[in-house]
Order: sequence, then structure tokens, then C-alpha cells
Amino acid sequence: MKITIRILTIVIILLPLTEIFLVCYSTFIDLSNEWYEVEIKKGNHSYYPSVQFVYNLDGIEFYFKPDSTWYYPEPKRNGWSKLRGFSKGMHHDHGSARLVYKCVNDTMLLAGSYCYVNGVHPNDGTDQQATLDTIYPGKIYHCIIKHEDHKFKFYFEDKYWECDSGENPTWGYMLNPFIGGVFTLDHDWTIEIKDVKDTLTDSLQAFKPGN
Repeated sequence: MKITIRILTIVIILLPLTEIFLVCYSTFIDLSNEWYEVEIKKGNHSYYPSVQFVYNLDGIEFYFKPDSTWYYPEPKRNGWSKLRGFSKGMHHDHGSARLVYKCVNDTMLLAGSYCYVNGVHPNDGTDQQATLDTIYPGKIYHCIIKHEDHKFKFYFEDKYWECDSGENPTWGYMLNPFIGGVFTLDHDWTIEIKDVKDTLTDSLQAFKPGN
């Protein structure tokens, strides 16, 4: 009995320490200014790793480039596929913000914004998702997503959109691409991404919203 109690005590102590280690370790993973490719195999929703823990995460900036794999026959329930974003706290379905996309009529690609707020799904809330713009294969796009003033703020090319973010902790984790939800693709899907670190202020100063 005493041995069992000691083992449980050690486990209880080690679990938060392990979490802290993972957060600190991932914080120093720097992909700044390096393009890399993410591939999701046909029949799958995501790849590993699907998340990256980062302490004091209040904004991300990135570039991405679509390609022809983004097209697909439109399913009956054509939800948003997730490109890049971040969660506030342990679970993305409590509070998170993501840039998303979908293929409409088999031929048109749309980029959008998509947020969970206080545990409410974007489909069930008010003003928690929006279409931002049409996008095209082979073109490079720039996006900033910030969490400030109790809002999720999206800066996509010359478009701006925001929504209330609810109550959230200061730490969180980055969210990587996730395709479908109620459907999967019958072909491999790829995206090229370049994450940018510590330049949000300069980029926001240069941002000019469109009409």
C-alpha cells in the first residue's frame, strides 16, 4: 500500500513537470523564415505532430502557398478545413482561432476565419466564422492572427476580421493543418508554410485594410 501511494505521489509530481518541459522545449523550436511542407495522406485528417505547445502565445504570423491538391469534389457537408491557428488553454474547443479554407463547386477555393469561444462551436455561435477571400494555387498568402483586448483578430492579406474571444489563459498551443472533419480526401493534400517569429509589430504597422 505504501509503495502504491509513493508511486502515485511521484506520478502526480512528474506530470506537471513533464508538461512544463514540453512547453519550454517547444517554445525554442524556431522555424522562422524557413519554408517547409506538410503532407496529409489521403483518407486522413491530419499529420503528426498536430500541435506545438508555446507559452504566452498571443499571436502568430505565417505565409502559406496552396497547390492543386486543395481542390476536391464538394461533399454534402462541406465544412471548413483548418490551415493554421492557435488554442488558448488545454483544449482547442474551448477557445481557439484558425485560418481555414474550403473548396466550393469543385473549382473555387475560399479562405476564412474560424473561432471557438467559451466552448461554443463556430456553427453554434454568433459571428464566430467568416469568409475572408478567394485564394488560388501557386500564390503566396500572408496571415496574422492575434489575441488581444478579449478578441481574436485576423489580418489576411488586406482583409481584417475580429470576434470576441471570451475568457482564456495566457498560454496555449499552435494548431497545424487539419483536413475535413466529416469527410476525408481521396488524394494526398499538401501545403507549404513559413512561420514568422517576433515581427508582428512591424507587420501590423504595414497592414492596410481593404474595402
